[in-house]
Amino acid sequence: MIEISDVVDVHAVVGAAVVFTIIGAAVFGVYYIGFARPAAAELEQVKTEAASSISQTLGSVGTEQALSALSSFSAQIQAASSKSEVSAIQAEAATVYQRELKRKSLLDTVTTTVTGVYRSTADVAAFTTLATTLRGEINAKTTLTELQDYELSGTIDTQATSTWRSYFTGLIQSMREDVVMKRCNSSTYWEAMSRDNALALVGSSTWSTLRKMDFENTVYVEVPVTDTFSRTPTIRANSVVNIYVYDSTTENMVSLYGNATVRSVIYSTTDLATISWTLTDGSTSYSYSTDVWEAIKAAAAGDADAETVGWQDYVNDVLTRAQNAGLGNFTASVIYMVRVTEDAGKLILEYELHESATKDVILVAQVA
Repeated sequence: MIEISDVVDVHAVVGAAVVFTIIGAAVFGVYYIGFARPAAAELEQVKTEAASSISQTLGSVGTEQALSALSSFSAQIQAASSKSEVSAIQAEAATVYQRELKRKSLLDTVTTTVTGVYRSTADVAAFTTLATTLRGEINAKTTLTELQDYELSGTIDTQATSTWRSYFTGLIQSMREDVVMKRCNSSTYWEAMSRDNALALVGSSTWSTLRKMDFENTVYVEVPVTDTFSRTPTIRANSVVNIYVYDSTTENMVSLYGNATVRSVIYSTTDLATISWTLTDGSTSYSYSTDVWEAIKAAAAGDADAETVGWQDYVNDVLTRAQNAGLGNFTASVIYMVRVTEDAGKLILEYELHESATKDVILVAQVA
């Protein structure tokens, strides 16, 4: 009987195990160095770029929802185990970014509606209430579609216009009859109007116009505007004029004041005080000469003859007759005393006294 030996060569087994271990380690090393480590490094690079990208997008929007989403997506990216997973997170972040851009746009519009040139949430409680209400409604939306629908509904425009109208209506109704509207575009413009006209203006304007306005009962002043007859031939005392300012450096003219009243008109004595008139009819001559300025002085001193000269409405009568005749002394100098608000008066005085030598004040008479 032949017996099979149960004796195993331990050294051979150990040797084989060592050999296979070495081979396995070598294969793993080749795999790790050639494939696994580069793949891991590439994944980390993708993660870094993705995190930076969403930080620039969502981080720049700045809404509470965007910042919360940024924190969540950043954590998800760090935990991602593959590039495809990172790409999926980026795609979701891009969708959220579009949603938050729309939310920010709506919130910015709300801020604009309650921040006027002259009035804002700082001094009008109704604007604070409006802003709180609208922001709450906007922040309650959870999808881009909901935000777009909210924008299309016109809720912001409707409520903002209603609030501005309500505020100004109450303000104007508390004022005396004469009201001044102040408006600012590139520069400040004033316009005198009745209370009823002011209310009508408010009732026909939207928030985008009303936010640039204010209404006030203000202190009025009379300021002198020097001009020549050739530029203002039809302006008289009690004329209603619009006032413009021409800037010679920019060659632009802007409106400064509407519906200003010319309270009085003063011409130079050089142009109108002296009368020297002669009429010759054949061999007969008639003449009349006087100095109206001197006659006024004499009348003021009590001279009865001087009182008969008829100087009381002299200048206006001369100008009216000349206009009817189609004549005029184009070089005649004239000063118009114009009634405007105190703030507008300060600007006019600056221009007229040549503290701003490039500005020319121009009066334009209104016609019925």
